[in-house]
Amino acid sequence: MTKLAAELSVADVLGNGGIISQHIPGFQARSSQLAMAELIHDAIKHRQSHVIEASTGIGKSFAYLVPAFLSSAKILISTGTKNLQDQLFNKDIPLINKTIVSGKQLALLKGRSNYGCIHRIDKYRLQRRFQTRQMSAVFTALKHWSETSRTGDIAEFSDIPENDPLWFYATSNADNCLGSDCPEYNDCFVTKARRKAQDADVIVINHHLFFSDQAIREEGFGESLPEVDVLIFDEAHQLPDVASHFFGQSLTMRQYELLMKDIIDAQTLEARDSKGIQELCQLNQKTIADFRLILGKFSPKGEWRNIEHAPDIRAAVTELQQVMGKLSEQLEILKARGKELASCALRLENLCKVFAGFLQPGVEAVSWYEWNERSFRLMLSPVEVSQQFRQQIDRSLYKSVFFTSATLSSNHSFDYFTRRLGIQDLDCATFISPFDYKKQALLYLPQNIPEPSDPAYAKAFADECCALINATQGHCFILFTSYRMLKLTATALSRRLKNKLFIQGEHQRSELIEKYLKTANPVLLGTSSFWEGVDVKGDHLKLVIIDKLPFKSPGDPVYKRRLQRVAENGGNAFKDIQIPEATISLRQGVGRLIRDIHDKGIVMIADRRLQSKPYAREILASLPPMERSCNLEQVIEFAEKL
Repeated sequence: MTKLAAELSVADVLGNGGIISQHIPGFQARSSQLAMAELIHDAIKHRQSHVIEASTGIGKSFAYLVPAFLSSAKILISTGTKNLQDQLFNKDIPLINKTIVSGKQLALLKGRSNYGCIHRIDKYRLQRRFQTRQMSAVFTALKHWSETSRTGDIAEFSDIPENDPLWFYATSNADNCLGSDCPEYNDCFVTKARRKAQDADVIVINHHLFFSDQAIREEGFGESLPEVDVLIFDEAHQLPDVASHFFGQSLTMRQYELLMKDIIDAQTLEARDSKGIQELCQLNQKTIADFRLILGKFSPKGEWRNIEHAPDIRAAVTELQQVMGKLSEQLEILKARGKELASCALRLENLCKVFAGFLQPGVEAVSWYEWNERSFRLMLSPVEVSQQFRQQIDRSLYKSVFFTSATLSSNHSFDYFTRRLGIQDLDCATFISPFDYKKQALLYLPQNIPEPSDPAYAKAFADECCALINATQGHCFILFTSYRMLKLTATALSRRLKNKLFIQGEHQRSELIEKYLKTANPVLLGTSSFWEGVDVKGDHLKLVIIDKLPFKSPGDPVYKRRLQRVAENGGNAFKDIQIPEATISLRQGVGRLIRDIHDKGIVMIADRRLQSKPYAREILASLPPMERSCNLEQVIEFAEKL
């Protein structure tokens, strides 16, 4: 007889001979997974919160999903990426929900720009002057799709790549959405998704949406996420950086240019008889382009305070404020003529406020800029997010909050992670991987390689790569800390190897991985985005090569200010920030290799500092307990047995 969720224990589901094993062929109970699930189950029951490091192989998704579905609580799960979000909602959650007969209502909720906007699709479909014949065909197809889709999730519409700029015209964002004033409000995909989430028992979102929602609440513009009892952050190591972005503010050249285009479109639709708006928009576009040229006289990235007193910058700021002010005055007069103009007026007002805040950052924030050949962005970022994050968590009155990831600690301490989020008072737990790393993996630390700063390093690194790749016949990831080193190595390897090389930037990440898996003896070269969230098992991956320790650039304006603050307060910035941050990133990269109990392979970290520097012991102690070798011949012998 089938038991209902309320009648089941965690062990009934995840233990030996449990329900899960009856639904998943080959499923084996794991003591660490069961222990983690029981900890969360008890914590939900007693309204407790925890920080949980669940090493690779534990199966942490099931470890938090099972107790969540056994409880009567309303659950919000926030993931690090949309890919993981989709995997949880479309694969893991339906299985758990069916297995334990919970009867819970489920909802998947993404940010506004992930849904087609019926209003904007119609608007641009009808603007013939805007379209080429190809675009006309695309918008006709989009119109048909919007009429037949149940969710409106743009991932369904495969004719346009997800990162194609064309999606700007077929989706809305917080700036240009008309909200309840939109004529399509009742049929809006975002509105429907939010309504479904309000009624659901389990809602799956991502970190970006979580913080975006918090920012909306702060500004008093309502909310999209329902009140819940339990909040679970998966891939929680990403939270501090995501929080830093959303607790700050930004103004980009593209954002500004798109607003000017929308103002011209709105004037054409709602106030065609008005004079001077288009000319003012064109003047604003010229001024913002000139602003980019002035920024181009300075370093591509830096703190605003280092350049703000330069005569050219002061003149450019004054000019931009003046033309923004003139346009704002005109829009204020015209905004009563229509909803689109009113929306544009509000957007411009907000941009003016952001710019003013950027120019006067205060002591707890950093104003910084970044430019390239085509654009720029101005950012106002908090130095630390701990206070703001903790306040938001406390205000929401969650009964339980869980932070989990495979990499939250450094040298077996959670201090760095918990300090950054202001959650030092939470209990922390570690659940050890079931993998036998000493038998499954070998860590190679080449001893004769120059230090990364040595001009001879690039050639020596390529030599080591070739030797190991030939030994494993490919099946290799090479992970880089810089795109420059990736390009140098790609050029060198393309001349020396017969293996097919897959290089980041040639295709989207998912497509690159798909091609890699279908190719004999492949080699993939990637930077930061491939250090985590990539799950390749078995013989497809036998070798992971990391060029050097992933120390963050001290030139990053916010990071630099964080380091300065620690030093000013008498701390050791290198020990307190740089080492833990590099260690957590390195653990993510190393973690790409062993994803299953049957996996075997080699990790090479080609950084001599792991053998020569005092801090090396702390970093190495944080890595999985693999056998180590500095002898290339020994490593090649191991490789030939894989």
